Amino acid sequence: MMVHFAVGREYRPEGDGLYLFGNIAPDFTDARAIKDVIHLRDRPDRLTALSELRDAIDIENGFELGWLLHLFADLRWDSELIPKFRDAYRGEGHWFPAYRDEISKLNNWMYQHVGWAREICGRAGAADVSESRELSRVLPLPLELGWYRNRVLSRPLTRRDAPQVFSGDMAQEFAAETARRFKEWL
Repeated sequence: MMVHFAVGREYRPEGDGLYLFGNIAPDFTDARAIKDVIHLRDRPDRLTALSELRDAIDIENGFELGWLLHLFADLRWDSELIPKFRDAYRGEGHWFPAYRDEISKLNNWMYQHVGWAREICGRAGAADVSESRELSRVLPLPLELGWYRNRVLSRPLTRRDAPQVFSGDMAQEFAAETARRFKEWL
């Protein structure tokens, strides 16, 4: 979540709450199969699928733009950073639970140590998402998104164990470079 907010802030520092919420909304489900479809991971050429979505949405709609930026960031993260984590993993068991734990640590660390984090979360939390179907004519939205926003943004981010692989500096560098690439691609 916090990396998505960092990318969103880099791209549009004064983005409103709907734009910011759009930057985390594609993760509204924990069901991996549904999340993979939403994130276009089921498509053989994910960048082409993302380009098709870019052409279908209204980039003047902040929520849709935030959603698109989320998918663009995840495409980059999935192709560049997840393989590095997976290949370096030497723990017991499958690498994915350890990866998810590392992401949790990073989210908590960023929330606690990055100056803009609370303000950005507040702006996203104040967005009116009461009429989910009115947010987009194109995106695969559930009937109601407020429950997701409230669940994610009210979750306490109080873990004190620091991330071991994904540092705050790395996250900020990723955000800046992703925003730069998104501007070129858009």
